[in-house]
Amino acid sequence: MHILKNLRKIPFWTDYYRQDFWMRRRLIKLNRPDADFVKDEAKQQARMLKYCRRAFPDFYRFYGLDGSEALKQYPLISKHDMRKHPELFRTRYKRWIVSHQATTGGSTGTPFGFEISVNHDPVHQEFLWKQMGYKKGDRILCVNGMSLPESRTSQNIYYARLSDSEFPYGSYALSCLYLTEDTASYYFAFMEKMKPAYLRGYSSAIYRLAQYVRTRGMTLGFVLKGIQLTSETTFEYQIEYIEQVFHTKVYMQYGHTEAAVFAFTYDESHKYRCSPLYGHVEVLDEKGRHVREGETGEVVVTSYSNFAMPFIRYRTGDLAEYGGTKGAVVTLNKVWGRTQDIIYTVSEEPVFLTALIFGLHYHAFTNILKWKLIQKEYGKVIFRIVKGPEYTEKDETELRESFWENAGIE
Repeated sequence: MHILKNLRKIPFWTDYYRQDFWMRRRLIKLNRPDADFVKDEAKQQARMLKYCRRAFPDFYRFYGLDGSEALKQYPLISKHDMRKHPELFRTRYKRWIVSHQATTGGSTGTPFGFEISVNHDPVHQEFLWKQMGYKKGDRILCVNGMSLPESRTSQNIYYARLSDSEFPYGSYALSCLYLTEDTASYYFAFMEKMKPAYLRGYSSAIYRLAQYVRTRGMTLGFVLKGIQLTSETTFEYQIEYIEQVFHTKVYMQYGHTEAAVFAFTYDESHKYRCSPLYGHVEVLDEKGRHVREGETGEVVVTSYSNFAMPFIRYRTGDLAEYGGTKGAVVTLNKVWGRTQDIIYTVSEEPVFLTALIFGLHYHAFTNILKWKLIQKEYGKVIFRIVKGPEYTEKDETELRESFWENAGIE
């Protein structure tokens, strides 16, 4: 039975690797001023919509679609829709694809659990690293929000092995959950030992590392070739500061766990280019109309990479300033996604919510419709939760225990 289960997935893997090979060749041209991906995106879009017509018949019936409609005629879909009608978003081909359950904290206070297939994020990450000058043998250090066991943190070990490979996400991660004035020296001791060529991670955490270097007049014993900032809104003053302290160039990457948008900055303008091979990007006003260049609207995406759920015209809740479209390549002048909110421990040390919430991917997010955190005193927070129908005491326990174990927050 196990062999049969694996055999069913052979067509999926065959198509996946064929797509990867094709994308790798096409992405080389993405940064060229005359890049034209109109035909490529049309191919990707037609391919995904054709699959969706077969895989999600209930979705099409519910929304009165017959499959002949242009993408702009599809309805806008939100997290609320997916929670309210989960049966519409289940593929008929679950047995044939490779997927897993994922969760996101929700940059606008709306947590979300969903299914995601193996997708083409790695080949896009590979493209971006090559833009940054990555060479085989370079070491990448990830700065994320992973939870570490007390057996490690009690020994001032704030890193963990991620992978046997450096590429594309790094072999080791430093968890910024435990980054304080008292622990920072241990972070740098590990960095000096590892001697990474690149840092990749949360803007707020890498900014704090830069502050530590400058205020102590430190001289690093390694040279960074570049820094990739992800997962948070990044401010201009942070980019300038980080570049000055680490004497290297900062790149930014914008995307979601939902695998529907891959955007990256490519020069000193810090504008984002969106890959038309990964997904379709729209920037819409409150009435669902596409904004003009220079105007700000909500980022709405259509995935060409996730076959487990139909992320078609999916409302992300993020805001962006639209910078125009040329050759099917959408430019975003600025992106306002996840914030850099902070809560404080009883000893008045800051804890980054990006790490504590977005980095840990709680199961409870599946059962929370909306939430809000309020802090009125050091070391304590108040949860305001709009519970979903499946919310239980187990979800509440998960949140309480994680906040306490990882940050000492009640």
